[in-house]
Amino acid sequence: MVVSPQQRIVELRDRIQDADHRYYVLNDPDLTDTQYDELYRELVALEAQHPELEDPASPTRRVPGAVAEGFSPFPHPSPMVSLDNVTSAEEFRSWIESGDRYLMSEEARRYSVEPKIDGVGLELIYADGVLVTAATRGDGLVGEDITANARTIRAVPQRLRGRNVPEWIAVRGETYVRKDDFLAFNRAAEEAGERTFANPRNFCAGSLRQLDARIPAARPIRFFAYALGGVRGAEYENQEALLEAFRSMGLPTVPETRILSGADQVVAAYEDLVERREELPYEVDGVVIKVDDFHLQERMGMRSRSPRWAVAWKFAAQRAVTRLNGVDWSVGRTGVVTPRALLEPVALAGVTVSHATLHNIDEIERLGLRAGDQVEIERAGDVIPKVLRALEDARKGNETPIVIPTACPACQTPLHRDEGKVALRCGNFACPAQVKAHLVHFAQRRALDIRGLGDKQVEQLLREKLIGDAADLFTLEKDDLAALERWGEKSAQNLLDQLEAARHVRLDRFLFGLGIREVGERGAAILAQAFTTLAGVAAATEEELLDLDEVGDAMAQAVLTWFAEDRNREMLARMQAAGVDPAPVEIVTGGVLEGLTVVLTGKLETLSRDEAKALVSAHGGRAASSLSARTHLLVAGPGAGGKLAKAEKLGIEVIDEAEFLRRVGRA
Repeated sequence: MVVSPQQRIVELRDRIQDADHRYYVLNDPDLTDTQYDELYRELVALEAQHPELEDPASPTRRVPGAVAEGFSPFPHPSPMVSLDNVTSAEEFRSWIESGDRYLMSEEARRYSVEPKIDGVGLELIYADGVLVTAATRGDGLVGEDITANARTIRAVPQRLRGRNVPEWIAVRGETYVRKDDFLAFNRAAEEAGERTFANPRNFCAGSLRQLDARIPAARPIRFFAYALGGVRGAEYENQEALLEAFRSMGLPTVPETRILSGADQVVAAYEDLVERREELPYEVDGVVIKVDDFHLQERMGMRSRSPRWAVAWKFAAQRAVTRLNGVDWSVGRTGVVTPRALLEPVALAGVTVSHATLHNIDEIERLGLRAGDQVEIERAGDVIPKVLRALEDARKGNETPIVIPTACPACQTPLHRDEGKVALRCGNFACPAQVKAHLVHFAQRRALDIRGLGDKQVEQLLREKLIGDAADLFTLEKDDLAALERWGEKSAQNLLDQLEAARHVRLDRFLFGLGIREVGERGAAILAQAFTTLAGVAAATEEELLDLDEVGDAMAQAVLTWFAEDRNREMLARMQAAGVDPAPVEIVTGGVLEGLTVVLTGKLETLSRDEAKALVSAHGGRAASSLSARTHLLVAGPGAGGKLAKAEKLGIEVIDEAEFLRRVGRA
């Protein structure tokens, strides 16, 4: 029997999609890699011969060939909320008790217990079973449309399977990478001299936000579905039924998810997962516990930014014991020389740790460290390794003192310690390590946001003597860049486009990018709002600076010193000649907090401290760190302590976080 090209294309698409389903959802592959690749190549060839049979849901549409112009905002059909956290069985049982008034029966006390995958959230929108949009979480209300990148993830179906596919559905889940895939990718990248990633979560986040979809297509990103953002044409009674529906439609779910009854069973499941954590093929940083029944979830409702019917029970930071081989020293952009522990590589929280932070020489002395010591380390938040203590009882007598450097490891300039400071500092402004670190800081996202200008690119430009400081960036020529190893005309033009946009970056971000000592993001915002232009900041007097709230002697002197330096004035003059003209900061007027100084204290349960400060500024207020008679409002969370008592004594209005959110329209 002769099969038509149309029939064969349909057969191949179905067979490949079935193979993907068996591999990613059922974990039961029935094709070898070679067999899969042969079918895939045959389909690619047939579709090229018959473009009239194009189908946007074809498996071959996963690997696009174009670079996107950028990501468009995508409003989520319903907010992608965050979860409250608990960190102990006692806190978890308290959460259970807080929801008991909503529970009508023992049957209602059923919970979905799902491993909390340490990845990056993703929402998939399907219309008539076909993937039409994929978006990042963003701020929970609006994400970025990364559909082209999501199509490259083989665990994400282009078309949903089965007979019970809704007419429209928003599927929420987590992108992740398996531990073995992550380690293999990093090994290959290191051998090729390319960038490696610190952890699987960063790997996913960096992959999904690439403008060239061919980059994530070449990376082993996977996906688990776990929640519903909205649906038309179907109803689900509970989380158990939803996850079963996801699987029937070809969407993978976390295999270890269990439906349990009562607090005791959940606690036991949590403890079991803690024991098996290292055995799991992916990074897990806790469990998510949800009330199973959707009608009950609706009754329990929401807080301002988190549901009452779900909670995340985070794992404790993990610890390990290893050998301290020695200490190396790195030089930062302000000349601070920072020690870093060199460790015998040890597996910890799913990664191999060979370095840990030591902060400063006082920390080395406090811990009493010696080279050769057995030390206990911890990955705080499962991210940053830290040395906790030396195991003095394990010493054998051959351990040696840590040698504190007297000269800069990068330029050999004698080091000094400022009076009252713990940091060692190199005073050579031309120190190559400082120059490089300053340029990387200048280009970072929170400063001028010059994408494509990271450590390796800065190092290369310095090595080739194309730049010597930040001003030189704005005089770079396309031909010079294109001639560099691993660049080319496209990369060169991309960087020049980024530099063009950076010429008119907002003034506060520009000031932060200059790297003035004592001037962080908040200080830069204060200066930008007070003096409005770069020339205004440069001409500010000591009296004018000290007259600003939150500007003390240290910041004022740092600003005056920086702008008095000939080399800095000359650099700014060259920037101005190259067309650099920072934009004024828009000052909010008419906001509900206009003219008010707001202090935050205690634990904020819904917002991070930075988010709360941003809301104050966005509504015309000024977020201050210290309480005084000039403070108008204190936002106090649990554990407010002395500031609360002082506010009451001074007659300052005190509100809680819920009232603060109501006032700024976020409740």
